[in-house]
Amino acid sequence: MSKDWIIWVVTLWIVVFMMAGQAVATCLLGAGILGVMLWMNPAVLNGIIGQDTFYTASTYTLSIIPLYLLMAQLLLKGGVIVDLFRVGHRIAGYRRFPLGVATLVTGGLLGAVSGSGSASAAALATLAGPELERVGYTRSFSVALAAISGSLSVIIPPSLLIMIYGSLTETPIGHLFIGSIGPAMLCILVYIACLYVLGDVVPGVADGVKGDEGEEDPAATRRSVAAFTFVLALMFVVFGGIYGGVVTVGEAGALGAFAAFVGMLAMRRVTARDIGQALVDSVKVSAMLLMLLIAAQIFSRFMSFSRLPTELLHFAEPLVASPTVLVLVLMAGLFVAGMVLEEVTTIVLAIPIILPMVQAAGIDVIWFGVLACFVISLGLLTPPVGLVAFSAATAARTPVGPVFRPCMVFSTISAVVVVLAMMLFPGIATWLPSHLN
Repeated sequence: MSKDWIIWVVTLWIVVFMMAGQAVATCLLGAGILGVMLWMNPAVLNGIIGQDTFYTASTYTLSIIPLYLLMAQLLLKGGVIVDLFRVGHRIAGYRRFPLGVATLVTGGLLGAVSGSGSASAAALATLAGPELERVGYTRSFSVALAAISGSLSVIIPPSLLIMIYGSLTETPIGHLFIGSIGPAMLCILVYIACLYVLGDVVPGVADGVKGDEGEEDPAATRRSVAAFTFVLALMFVVFGGIYGGVVTVGEAGALGAFAAFVGMLAMRRVTARDIGQALVDSVKVSAMLLMLLIAAQIFSRFMSFSRLPTELLHFAEPLVASPTVLVLVLMAGLFVAGMVLEEVTTIVLAIPIILPMVQAAGIDVIWFGVLACFVISLGLLTPPVGLVAFSAATAARTPVGPVFRPCMVFSTISAVVVVLAMMLFPGIATWLPSHLN
């Protein structure tokens, strides 16, 4: 079989099985094994599968993922999501625009806790959606704002997407975490400005309407404030420790998981069953991500044998000579991929192909990774799939069509402002990592 036909067969394998609903890890693993067998010979697999599996599974950068997942799961089992929004609701004074801002900020904090855009959006849609409606926002806009807030978890550390990008590119994850803070804050400011100008309000609804009276219980208030304060202190210790050079990223993950465990027990927010469930959920997600990365490693080995990235690099030489154009083209491709694929799938499929182009063009890998994760987060808000918007609409039991409209407006404006700002002022993403001890 000719080399061109082998590439077409492997590509067809991936497309057919993904359209059939197979897991991405299964598709990539099968495609990688098939490609190596056809390109070389079956005997080569003996020296590849075991070696690549062990190498990927024993990589230090992957060892921190279970730690951050356990921290997130413990906080979620402790019910801090409700408390984050409750405190934000009170700080907003039950006013319309401040409550919308509080929802966005809560989404950012929730992103630092959960690391999952879909889960954050679904939680905010059921929790914040009714309160936003009560103060006058339309139902579709309320759910859309919850989805927009939830999408922030993709770029706010400890984002799973950022950790996976660091693992695939062998980039220090601590530098990526710190580098994503500036763009994430800028994105939140853009969303706040869009909320102020483009908020969709039902005519005649009075502003400043209070929520349920049950929330006025002093004991519940103290409980919520304690949880809110604990989460802020935890994030400060974890990421302040990384930036200050006191702890490594792995040590910060272990510290965060231990602190979450002790804090949730001390506040009597988790039971032995909750702790067991948090451990099980962490292991499930870790195993899924590890299997995906092992499959990506074996598929990358086929890519190396086929020299496809090298051929694409030769084909893209005019773009490599103009890094600005290359970045814009790659960002457009990632945005489109994010519209139809889940964020982890997008980054795993794209990085082995585009990383050689990025390195050949002399583009900072940290800067590119932060920008790529941001653009993928925008794709998650955009049809035809828009996974985060769809999750929020499903959780709120509302049609997804009207939810997509404000999501698209917000994401478009944010894309223009943040991408342009990062290209004109790269220090937004690189200044803090350059001062990391």
